Amino acid sequence: MNISINTKLYAVIGDPIVQSLSPVLHNGLFENYQIDAIYLPFGVKKDELGQLMNGFRTMKFGGFNVTKPHKISIMEYLDEIDPLAQKIGAVNTVVNDHGKMIGYNTDGYGFIKSVEKNIKYKETLNVLIFGCGGAVKSVAMALANWGIKEVIIVNRTYEKAQKLCDQINECWPQKARAIVMQDDQIKEAIQMVQIVVNGTSLGMADNYKKTPILKERLTKDLLVYDMIYNPSKTQLLQDAESNGAEIKNGLEMLLFQGLKAFELWTDIIPDSKFGKKILVESLEK
Repeated sequence: MNISINTKLYAVIGDPIVQSLSPVLHNGLFENYQIDAIYLPFGVKKDELGQLMNGFRTMKFGGFNVTKPHKISIMEYLDEIDPLAQKIGAVNTVVNDHGKMIGYNTDGYGFIKSVEKNIKYKETLNVLIFGCGGAVKSVAMALANWGIKEVIIVNRTYEKAQKLCDQINECWPQKARAIVMQDDQIKEAIQMVQIVVNGTSLGMADNYKKTPILKERLTKDLLVYDMIYNPSKTQLLQDAESNGAEIKNGLEMLLFQGLKAFELWTDIIPDSKFGKKILVESLEK
């Protein structure tokens, strides 16, 4: 590409940042839509956020993405925060709107967009989610905001799950409840849900053979979703597939949250098939 004084700057910030696929996705989209822009990764410590924001404002960055561990701490440096992101308490996308830095959260949107074609009636949908991390919080709150019937949060520490449910129910009454990670409670809850989601680290790296749920609980009428996308088929998804259940990994969640950020920056709704092709090819390399 030809970089000039007119080239618009975008970025992703985090610590660490080397694993991010966002530069591949967004630079590919900028090229495809012939936008004079470049997207850069920046490894940033928490105590450097203020300086970084001053630099972004000075250099008139068009916007940036935020990943771990800055999704909460970045909020104090923004001029405005989208109402849903405010309720979630985390921001993953920032738009520079003529000097005003506005924060959004597109993580939950990415999840919903990746499953909505599998859902007939969201008003009767019940979802069981394992974990209590930032991504789970974003997804659970976005689902409640979307209007599903109930989110059931499963965690080893019941107090953490209950705290998240309390936060959800403050904004969307009676949309969430918590259970502890015990088979008898999971067995009972899973009979009421249509989607099971893994939002824990079980299934990746040193935990690649581990799964949050017994194989026999994964019946063929379920959609089993793992937020992990590398490996593409975790032990959870292998177990579910062998039982005849429909499976999906987190690649499309990653894709659609990124495409929404691109739309917020450019007002262009990008081609999801082209975006997915970029990510798949990058992972294969």
